[in-house]
Amino acid sequence: MSRSVNKIILVGHVGRDPEVRTTQNGTRVANLSLATNYRSGAGTEEMEEKTDWHRIVLWNRLALFAREYVAKGDRVYLEGRLGYDEYERDGVTIPTAEIHVRELVLLSPRRTGAMDESTSEVTSEAA
Repeated sequence: MSRSVNKIILVGHVGRDPEVRTTQNGTRVANLSLATNYRSGAGTEEMEEKTDWHRIVLWNRLALFAREYVAKGDRVYLEGRLGYDEYERDGVTIPTAEIHVRELVLLSPRRTGAMDESTSEVTSEAA
């Protein structure tokens, strides 16, 4: 049997506070954006900093953790898989790529009273 791998690791800054909702079957889901930066212009004198924006999806326990502890501007480590979806707007089908997170680690300094040492990392398996 052949195996395949779909694994994404990102370290970046949260672009907006998580938006958490509950699906019709009672599953919690959170959406947020994540910015990662890189330098472009190899071989030239002008190095330009660029930003990529990623659509992030967190499910169940991770969604609740994000709602409680993650905020715009926080630096986080995310591990998950790349997923594709599409939606329709004004009769046009728009494809999207999303990162479905399995592990989240907060890298920003903690806000006073926000959490204790045991809650800075959470995985989807810890439900």
